[in-house]
Amino acid sequence: MKGGAEERMAGEPGPVTFTCYRITPGEEEGAPKEDMNAYSVVVLLPGGEFRHQVVWAGAPEDVGDAIRVPPGSRVIMTEMANALIWDSGPVEAEKVAPEAAPAP
Repeated sequence: MKGGAEERMAGEPGPVTFTCYRITPGEEEGAPKEDMNAYSVVVLLPGGEFRHQVVWAGAPEDVGDAIRVPPGSRVIMTEMANALIWDSGPVEAEKVAPEAAPAP
């Protein structure tokens, strides 16, 4: 991430409110098979920016085939224990990646 947390915080620190979502593959992908797992994938791009996505795959090795990253990127992946994500919402609405923006 670029800059420190102090740089990006506006105002005084306070409590965080989360909304819980159940993640599932898109309708075109169908329901996950029993042997599919969800992986939380964070891509640290060479310029200091980062991207996050959830990938469904049969094994951790399969995630490498499912994503494309620029040379010099670092990818950190965690196998998710369940299909729930808690989100506090975008910190800066104008910086939400187009692929992460809600559908109109």
